[in-house]
Amino acid sequence: MKKIVYSIIVMCGLFATTACEDMLMTGNDSMVVEPDLDSKTDSVFYALGIAQAMQQLADQYFFIGEMRGELVTTTEHTDNNLRQLADYSADASNKYDSAYVYYKVINNCNYYLKHRDKELTTGASNVVINEYAAVEAWRAWAYLQLARTYGGNEKGVPFYTEPLTSISQIEDTEFPRLTLTEIVAELAPSLEKYTGLQVPNFGTNSYSVGNPNWNANAAKNINPELIFVPVDVILGEMYLEDGQWLKAAQHYCKYLCDNKLTADDMTVFRYFWADGLNLNWFAEDFETSYNLLVDGYTQIFENMASPMDVLTYIPMAVSSQRGQTTNIPLAFGYDYYSTSLSNACPRAEEVQIAPSDTYYGLTEDCDFYYFPKNMNGTTLEPNPNAVKACKMGDGRAVYSDANTGTNPDRAILNRDASDSTKVYISKMKNANVYLFRTSTIYLHLAEALNRLGHPDAAFAILRNGISTYLEQLVPGAGGVDAPHQYMSQASVDLLTNDVPFLNAENRTVFVPENTYGIHHHGGGFTNSKGVENNMAVKGSQATAVGSKNNLMYLPTPIIGAKMAEISERFGVAVGVTKQDSINAMEDILCDEYAKEFAFEGIRFYDLQRIARHKNEAGLYGADFGSKWFADKLKGNNPQIDLMDPTNWYLPLQ
Repeated sequence: MKKIVYSIIVMCGLFATTACEDMLMTGNDSMVVEPDLDSKTDSVFYALGIAQAMQQLADQYFFIGEMRGELVTTTEHTDNNLRQLADYSADASNKYDSAYVYYKVINNCNYYLKHRDKELTTGASNVVINEYAAVEAWRAWAYLQLARTYGGNEKGVPFYTEPLTSISQIEDTEFPRLTLTEIVAELAPSLEKYTGLQVPNFGTNSYSVGNPNWNANAAKNINPELIFVPVDVILGEMYLEDGQWLKAAQHYCKYLCDNKLTADDMTVFRYFWADGLNLNWFAEDFETSYNLLVDGYTQIFENMASPMDVLTYIPMAVSSQRGQTTNIPLAFGYDYYSTSLSNACPRAEEVQIAPSDTYYGLTEDCDFYYFPKNMNGTTLEPNPNAVKACKMGDGRAVYSDANTGTNPDRAILNRDASDSTKVYISKMKNANVYLFRTSTIYLHLAEALNRLGHPDAAFAILRNGISTYLEQLVPGAGGVDAPHQYMSQASVDLLTNDVPFLNAENRTVFVPENTYGIHHHGGGFTNSKGVENNMAVKGSQATAVGSKNNLMYLPTPIIGAKMAEISERFGVAVGVTKQDSINAMEDILCDEYAKEFAFEGIRFYDLQRIARHKNEAGLYGADFGSKWFADKLKGNNPQIDLMDPTNWYLPLQ
């Protein structure tokens, strides 16, 4: 512990900047003692100092989360520190095993929270409370990461909320060690006071932080609002980790409802479109003749201040002269800090991280749902009367073979034109580390709803999204009993009352026309807006995934298939109880996480959380989660026994 805290004092500080032009540039490394935190405006620079400390943990957070998952593999060029993370042989000497980077953020937050006057007002308005709450949220996020990374024993991790500014504080203090549950109990009550507060935006939604060396016209802009973690998001995350399912769902709901974030915000774009196949409908012989182009998913990861779907990111500097740089793009084959002039981020010769066989197997073994042509003689009818499926794989894993032009990396996976075995993964090429997307909130909401006892509501987030349309999907609703009606009245009541998406206040926002299911991102076709406008249905109902004519992608067949897979893989007797369904639905969500969030640095954290909850549920034995986790990671050739949950964590230095 002393080593950690000495490092905090020596190496961290409230990197107080002196002008807006220095936004997120790395400042000095000394602790600023007793700064003026009583003015209404000057504390913005201290908040930005904490954001700089967040930059300094970005690589560690990302590489631990990515390499210790099963979706990537090493290559002959992989840095040894990354290789050790992947095979679980990393020890305290590993470059990316450093608890102090999290305590650095925590100590800066503690200092701010201790000294900031949070009662400053202009008229009747408190002008600092949003910023104060955002700093508490940062601290909670950092502690949550410490627990995820190092909290693998009954002792937990060192915990303190007072700022450490002197060596004597270390010598005279016995710091308590708290488990994840104890950390949540300590920090959540204070954060609850700020539920519903928006994060500060510093008066702008786009600020230039410079140009990369390879293109003077490729300016990088950031939205200062997106550097913060919203209070209700971190509360949802804390409660989800701790198994407080209803509280987690309620805070996710609060955030989505307050910000009117329907699933439309992430699925309005068409991920595939057919070229020359007659008004966007696929031919009946689609399985053998098709032409697909990626059209929207990659826009989430474009170089823009406010990328589609992104709620929180850590934007890294464009050069070492401008601040904290990152090794992440280079590991995936993109030399973001190259000095070679180019109109697109230059590719590197050596790729260190590649998609794993597990990732390929998971994404290739997927149905793609589509509308066949609906012809009335020679006339194409606007409303399809059927949905078909073929084993095309998930669209989020589609390749591009382009290697030249203004946008050679138009897909997530891009092959080298001269060597098809070399794959460049483009998600991180713009040097932003994504912490939360709208998709994250919806899928984690689904996880909470499922564990709360509502697997049908969880499935609805994948198929249709949450909207008033779900009320029509209760069997017998409107006097109609149809096979696509899979929602229980109990789940609709939950989404109306305790998790109130569909109450009187919110139901005008969460309407079918503007809502889509997450699985549609890579698993199905959407009609174009022009065609939708000529149809009786829009939104999720107008997609091949959410259509009432799709009787393949429904809870009964999909959950049933997953149950059979679990039974065969683990040799357990999977029955037909609700708990069996919940466990299988959790695995379906885990698969969706892989397709949606692969290569974003979060896979390990999702796997670890789900495995813990499976152990706690004890459905197929108290160690089933451990078996599940070890099975997921067997392709990494782990050097330690992953049946022991304490081995899921790194040593605390």
